[in-house]
Amino acid sequence: MDYRSIKKVELHRHLDGSVRFETIIDLARKKNIDLGVPLGSREELFQKAKVLMPMSGLQEVLDSFWITQKVMCDEESIERIAFENVEDAYLDGIELIELRFAPTFIREGKTIPYDLIIESVMKGVRRGMKKYPIKVGLIHIVPRALSLKESEDATTEMLKFKARSGKDLIVGFDLADGEEFELIETFKPVLERARAAGLGVTVHSGENTSSSHVKKTIEFLNVQRIGHGIKVMDDPKVMELALERGIHFEVCPTSNWLTRCVDKIENHPIKKMLDFGLSVSLNSDDPHIMNIDLTHEYEVCHRFLGVKEEDFMQMNAHAKAASFIK
Repeated sequence: MDYRSIKKVELHRHLDGSVRFETIIDLARKKNIDLGVPLGSREELFQKAKVLMPMSGLQEVLDSFWITQKVMCDEESIERIAFENVEDAYLDGIELIELRFAPTFIREGKTIPYDLIIESVMKGVRRGMKKYPIKVGLIHIVPRALSLKESEDATTEMLKFKARSGKDLIVGFDLADGEEFELIETFKPVLERARAAGLGVTVHSGENTSSSHVKKTIEFLNVQRIGHGIKVMDDPKVMELALERGIHFEVCPTSNWLTRCVDKIENHPIKKMLDFGLSVSLNSDDPHIMNIDLTHEYEVCHRFLGVKEEDFMQMNAHAKAASFIK
């Protein structure tokens, strides 16, 4: 089957983890950015900018994002990258996508203010939607690993845009990074601010941690969706809780393999999650860093996990129903 021709829905893609390799090179040259590797050494740079095989764990994969972070250096670059994210999604057969980004991550080590980062992302996305028939929503990320004070400031700016020009475009809030950085209690006030402003809430949980983390995320944060969440399958009681609460799981098989959250792709639980009755969507996470696209995830799930065409249709239906885009 030609999976690229399927009209897809994607809810979990990091805009700031989805920068074309050629764009990295072009922006580094134009903006005179030191990437730590000579730009003429394409193979060396490719190996440094990509995660192609399983690393030591989630944190090592997260560390690889800093190549793309460096080239998101000004309004022009950020707008271009946002536009190319939309274009890539459309060319991958996606008709509705939620793109998430962390203003604090983009700004780290730079002087560009949060309002210009957010405005530039919005401009690029709107330009993409004007050119291509695709629906896009933006999700604001608060990274656990970076300054909470900075994330609070970034959230303030994001909510200003939500109240004005980004009313229909800014749709969600995400708490991301590994769960070991800070207790989730630390982040509840900023999460509740976002929820009160009308943003849907999703949280990275149960990726490289345990089912008890998923349980606490569901009960304490009262989330609608969970990013990854594959460890839910380790405890039947948490599985039942997720089913009872109607939690949607944004699942990213290749990403989970590359971060060693599963030991091999054949053991990924996405099919079991779906068969149990959980609401599940299929997602690419960080396609350019991981050298994949969403079509690749369809092929992987079919080939290694026995996911059938009707399963893909069901996951797309789940994704549409769970989307924060209304």
